[in-house]
Amino acid sequence: MTPATGTDPAESIAVPTRSGLGGHLQTHAKPLIIVAFASGLGIIASFAFHLVSARYLSPDDFGLLAAFFVIVNVAAIGSGSLQTAVAVQTAAAVSIASPSPQRLRDRLPTEAIVLGLAGGGAVAAISPWLAGALGTTPAVVIAAAVTIPFSFVFADAVGLLQGSGRVNHAVQWSTISQIARVVFAVIVVATATGLGGMIGAVLAALVFTVAGTLWTARGVARPTRGVFSVAGLTIMVLSIAFAWLTNSDTIFLRAGAEAHLAGTYASAAILVKTGFLIPTTLSLYLLPRFVRNRDNDKLARLGVVVTLALTLVTGVAMIGIFALLGDWMIIFLYGEDYRQAANFLVPASIAYLPWIAAQGMMIRMTSTASPAAAALLLCAVAAQWITFTATIPDVSAMLTAFGLIGAAVLVGFILLDIVGTRRAKRLRLSSAAE
Repeated sequence: MTPATGTDPAESIAVPTRSGLGGHLQTHAKPLIIVAFASGLGIIASFAFHLVSARYLSPDDFGLLAAFFVIVNVAAIGSGSLQTAVAVQTAAAVSIASPSPQRLRDRLPTEAIVLGLAGGGAVAAISPWLAGALGTTPAVVIAAAVTIPFSFVFADAVGLLQGSGRVNHAVQWSTISQIARVVFAVIVVATATGLGGMIGAVLAALVFTVAGTLWTARGVARPTRGVFSVAGLTIMVLSIAFAWLTNSDTIFLRAGAEAHLAGTYASAAILVKTGFLIPTTLSLYLLPRFVRNRDNDKLARLGVVVTLALTLVTGVAMIGIFALLGDWMIIFLYGEDYRQAANFLVPASIAYLPWIAAQGMMIRMTSTASPAAAALLLCAVAAQWITFTATIPDVSAMLTAFGLIGAAVLVGFILLDIVGTRRAKRLRLSSAAE
């Protein structure tokens, strides 16, 4: 293990044993499969926690738990953006083969602590208003606020692991956090501690995984260029905007439609969003490699094409599966009361298809900290707000607008990548000529 980075040599960026696409597939297929398996296991564990809690709690208590997770999931958008920024900054500052001590140093996760305390404090300060808006109690809101600082510290440590090339460890701890929730939830059921126990299970799992991740990442030196920089803030804007765009449909429906419709759509959306597993897995594994190969146009182009192809194929396959088996899947997972959710599966899958592909392109946009891509996503946020406000509670119209905005974002990302690659090539040729 290299002391300066804490990187296991076995996890270093491998060199393909033969050239071309086949060589890259040969080199990266196995680690990608391992990462995908761990990510999939985490999704299954997350779904299991919700099933256990839904079957154990009364409908009223489960509604309070759902409100708790609304706050936790919105905070996760912020902590996820921090993780991405830290991963990119770490990957840019260190070469696994030969670390650069001038650009790395050991220090506390100051940015994570500041952002986490600020977020948790803000939620706690508005807890009476937030409790009324979400139909819950201030105690539940305060409990959610307590989780926020821990989630930011956890995200920071995972970002260090991801950026230094230790992707397996990063994914393993993310998966362990979901499995720990299930373990603690089973204890709650056995001890009959109710809603408070379920919320405590989430917090206990988070504290456990924060401790484990900090220990695992203890040898990874932190880049001196923190997230409070132009590039860092751009990456955070990219991550937050994209996460909001792909998760706010259920929030808008909860606020603008009757509860039954919102709940029915949300149950379908959970299944549809499993389509993000492939681009999420690719991002975890490929993002540090994209950062380190930003000047290699050929390799970057290959990565973009393969990522785009895989995500599109995955999205189309998902549409076919839901068209054939959607009714059975909904009844099997949720029961007869949710049968109407099957009607949303195919339309939602079509609407989400460009967004799934766009998340694959986000790897490239994030690796270059593209200000133009960030501006494009902010425009998409405004367009989504306008169209969703105008169309809800008409779910069909909402999904049509959602899909069109996603298609525009995807096309915009592709054009930005082409233009950016050509500009970078011209600059390098110009520098070489001088």
